[in-house]
This record gives sequence, structure tokens and C-alpha cells, in this order.
Amino acid sequence: MNRRSFIQAGLCAAAATMTPLATAIAEYKKYEKRIPIGLELYSLRDVINHDTFPKYLKWVAETGFEVVEFAGYHGYDNNPKELRKILDDVGLKAASTHVGFDAIKGDNLKRTAEIANELGFSYLIVPGGLEGRIRESIESNKRAADEMNECAEKAAEFGCCVGFHGHSGDYQNIKGTNASAWVTFFNYCDPRVIAQIDIGWCDHANTHGSLFTPEQTLKLLAGRCKSLHIKSNNVDVKGCVVGDSDDHVDWKSVFEAAHEYGGTEYFIVEQEQWKVSSCDSAKECIENLKKMGW
Repeated sequence: MNRRSFIQAGLCAAAATMTPLATAIAEYKKYEKRIPIGLELYSLRDVINHDTFPKYLKWVAETGFEVVEFAGYHGYDNNPKELRKILDDVGLKAASTHVGFDAIKGDNLKRTAEIANELGFSYLIVPGGLEGRIRESIESNKRAADEMNECAEKAAEFGCCVGFHGHSGDYQNIKGTNASAWVTFFNYCDPRVIAQIDIGWCDHANTHGSLFTPEQTLKLLAGRCKSLHIKSNNVDVKGCVVGDSDDHVDWKSVFEAAHEYGGTEYFIVEQEQWKVSSCDSAKECIENLKKMGW
């Protein structure tokens, strides 16, 4: 056996015994660009308030997260400079925020964008709330997209981008059709509108009859998945975290699609249910992600 054959045989033998996590590590490390990992602060909603915000932002940084996505400012929207200083002091960057649809419309957009500019991010993401409209009919889907396009045009004047975060129903078909509500919506949207795929919700929808897996969805929306929610299906398995024994998401395919198709800039962990506590679950997620190569 020559040297090349010997090495190849060794690699095949190793691959045969690799765990899913180890396989994900091997696949991830082939990419030159490393996507930073952050935490959606909704994950800590039971412990964060105005007084505890500095303490838990420090904890987020010390736990290994590099960026955060906001889900409310707990009173700091009245003084975003102070919140920016807290982020800077603990070494965190802000990637985006979740806001209601009304917050990116009309006169509200200016204030929403001003806070984002002060905190150093540009992505304004609407977390659901359009499910009924984008699933009702093709015409209703298009009207919702037209509204989002108008917001995108206005947001660009402030250096911001708007986006939509999907929940399980958003990935189902438009009523009476074989068309994905989510994919159809973004096909009607301006390319500047971000498709923030929630892997857990997308996987949950797919296991309950939706057309596309998370990786297929990433490919169909190539280039516009700037921010991706990294989450297991912790609806069917309560408290399931990324990388544990009950997590059946095909992370190898998700990572590959995010790098090769999605145009993804941020991986954002979100944990909506907990085994023990919110902090324990967030910590377990980042520890497992580190095992995958972060």
C-alpha cells in the first residue's frame, strides 16, 4: 500500500467511527471564513431587566458569544449611548434587533434606525406576525411583501436593512396551493429584505409537512440569509439544545448551505425552552457549537 492509499484508508476508517458532532467539525473546518456566533437575548428573558442588563451582557461575553441580537432594550432605548458603552466594555457587538412590524413603518422607522445606528448594527428583523397574511393567499402574500419593500426602501435611507424571522407556520404552504408561503414572500421582496431563517422552526415545519428542509430553504434564498437562527427543534422535544442527543437537525448540511449559498454573516443562538434554566441552556448551546469547530 502506497502512502496516499494508506492515508486515505486511515481517513475512511476514522470517518466510519465519527460522531455527528465530529463530522460537523470536519466539514466546518474546511471553510476559510468563520461566521461569528451570537445570542438572541430573548433566550434570557427570564433574568434580564433594566437593572440586570449589564450583568448578563457580561455573562454572555464571558460564556463565549461574540455578538448579540436584541429583543427589546429594557429602558435603554432612552439612552442607547449608555447601552453601547456597556457592549463595548464587555467586548460584545450588536448584530441586529427583533422589532414589531410597526417599528419599521412610517415615523417609527426613524427612531428604530437611530437606536440601531447608535448601537452599531443595521439589521432590523420582524419576528413573525405575518403568518396569517402570507399564508392566506398569493395576493395577500404579495401585499405583505410590498409593505416590507416599502420599509426596506425607507430603511436604506438610514443605512439599515429590514428582515423577517420565520416561525413554523411561515414555512407552510399558502392555503389551497403547493407554494411555500415563506419562499413566495421573499420572491416578491426586494433583495435587500433579509430572510432570517430559524433552523428550529423551519425543521419543525418540515417534519410536520412543509415543503423544504432548512438547507433547501437556504439554497432557495441564496445571498439574502445574512442572519441565521441556530436552534434545535425544541418544540417537539422540550428544552432540546443544539448538539444534544435529541437534536436531529442536519447541522452539516445547514452549515454547508449557509457558507456556500446563504451569504450568512451571523449565527444567532436562540433557546425558547429550557431544560433547567435559560443560562444553562444558552451555555450548553455554545459549548456544543464549540465542539463543532467554533
